[in-house]
Amino acid sequence: MVFNYFIKCQVCGSITRVRLQVGWQKEHPIIVTCGKCGTSLLGSIQIDQDRPELKFDFDNADNVDDESADYMVECSGEFPTLKQCKATEAEGIIITPFIRAMNSMKDDDSYEKFGKTVSQLKSTADKWKDYKRIIDLFQNKSEYLVQEIKKEFSGEYFQCRDESEILRAVHMIEVQGFYSPLKREILDNLSFSGNILRLDTTQMKKLVDFLNSHDGFHLDQLQSVIYKLYGEFIEIYRELIPALVIQYCKEGAIDYELEGSTTSTFDSVKQFYLDVYEALGTLLIIPVALNNIKYRSDIHQMNLVEKKVSSLDDFIRLTKASRYHFCLEEESYTEFLNIVGNAKLRNAIGHNDVEYDTVEQLITYIPDPKDRTKKKTEYLLEFENEAVHMFQGILVISEYLYRLRELSLMYEGKVPIMFQESIKKSKKIGRNAPCPCGSGKKYKFCHGR
Repeated sequence: MVFNYFIKCQVCGSITRVRLQVGWQKEHPIIVTCGKCGTSLLGSIQIDQDRPELKFDFDNADNVDDESADYMVECSGEFPTLKQCKATEAEGIIITPFIRAMNSMKDDDSYEKFGKTVSQLKSTADKWKDYKRIIDLFQNKSEYLVQEIKKEFSGEYFQCRDESEILRAVHMIEVQGFYSPLKREILDNLSFSGNILRLDTTQMKKLVDFLNSHDGFHLDQLQSVIYKLYGEFIEIYRELIPALVIQYCKEGAIDYELEGSTTSTFDSVKQFYLDVYEALGTLLIIPVALNNIKYRSDIHQMNLVEKKVSSLDDFIRLTKASRYHFCLEEESYTEFLNIVGNAKLRNAIGHNDVEYDTVEQLITYIPDPKDRTKKKTEYLLEFENEAVHMFQGILVISEYLYRLRELSLMYEGKVPIMFQESIKKSKKIGRNAPCPCGSGKKYKFCHGR
């Protein structure tokens, strides 16, 4: 359903027709620009799903009944929209953002998958206060942690009798809240991350010891970096949904020159992009080291992407932009990240060498500060798509980190109670049966190793 709404700019008095594609979210942000004076018209839309009722709230604009609009802008909380145009140019527009998106989907069930993703993210956001409390208590090693875990999770796999069970319970926040909606491939192929537990034991212990001996790379410190980003994502995820749908569309289906977003702007997502880029630059040491072990049997035996980098110590000394050079598609632990990023744009933002056209939603930046005559451009939806892909890459590394933390406990001699109990049972566990530890993996890929 499409709903037309009219707002009047408080600065110049021009009227903008907001052509809203009513979606399934109860509320979402709306960010448009006055076509005449360039004032940002920020607001939110509340949608009553039980009865046909909408509520608009705007800063810098008033709701009016005057339908003689000067400009028109499409609006959707879920899909890319046509960029702002003059009202006279919009008279022939019939196809809605929903129909365009449906015509762009990869296959028959892509739309259903996308809808499920948005619904799951909404559930994560609703529960985030409770999830965040558990995470904080876990990081602080609080005596109240188990109490709060049992408020959220129940069942034999959440008894929290030892550190291994507590670790698994806290990890379920990531599994349910982030992996399931955003990186389902982690759960669809549990053997991939589970195989980390089967890599060379000596080298894996060296990796854990190496990380824990370098400030900023301790397992707990790396986990803290990831937890911080989870909170940032929950704050901004509604603004990124029209960019997220790109992953469910056929390649090349989105015309970035014509289509944009009305839930965000460059300034509203810029900091998240920077934070994800920086965090990933730190976290990449884990998949790079795992590649070293898998392909070269030594945590310090680097792929010679850069000749001067011959060990993890050298890798740490690199700039974060240079570390991305080791994110190789031909080596599995980095290939699975599926990173999409732009180091030149990130550096330009850092040097404030960026301009943004709010109407065209076009980012113009200087890729090389030594030659300021050359400029490049990138559209907002492309920028946001990169941010989402980097965040999804961090989810993969978080799963790798979880496996390292499991191993760390084992190296300390802390064998999971549930595993000890399973051994005592007279009934043999089938190799393809679910592992009794509750990881969700087959027994042969987990404690059956």
